[in-house]
Amino acid sequence: MPNLSEVIPYWDTIYNNMFLYALFVAVVVPFAVILVGYGINMLGLALAQLVGLFMDPWFVYFIINYLFFPGVMIHETAHALFALLTGAKVTEVALFKKDGNSLGHVAIQHRGSTVLVAIQSIFISSAPMYVGGAVVYTCYWLITSGMLPYLWLKILIGYLGVAMFFHMTMSPQDIKVYVKGIPIFMLILFIVMIILRLLGIM
Repeated sequence: MPNLSEVIPYWDTIYNNMFLYALFVAVVVPFAVILVGYGINMLGLALAQLVGLFMDPWFVYFIINYLFFPGVMIHETAHALFALLTGAKVTEVALFKKDGNSLGHVAIQHRGSTVLVAIQSIFISSAPMYVGGAVVYTCYWLITSGMLPYLWLKILIGYLGVAMFFHMTMSPQDIKVYVKGIPIFMLILFIVMIILRLLGIM
């Protein structure tokens, strides 16, 4: 596996310069979240299209959006959880409610200072990726660890992991909210990385 110096030009120079390193992290991390979410979404769509070659596309749509409904519920719960953790107000939660192209939604009222609202925008909108990633990894670990004694339990946990994978992406609306918080979030990241470097942590 190549190290960063082989992948990113001038990485050693960037890493050894405190301000360049902090700036690099502050710029890359916020957009990396969007790219990862988009990549997962594209992979899910590609798998769905591949399965659609052998099944009726309507059936594939049914599987992803209805048979995998636990993923939808966890997706919306993640939004609500991070809203509460960041100080926003949750005014409505619909864990599985068909509304246009949306299968569920969480209505949130941002509150607090400009900085806090930016933090809310970033973490609430991208919450399904973090929670979803944790759920998928946990399901994989449980199945491969040998801790599950019964086949039906492995199938159930595997089903939950797959359902979550298809719904751990950021919707277009999530991305719109996320982008609003990027400028202030980048400034916060820059300051945090400077402090961590001064403390010798990173």
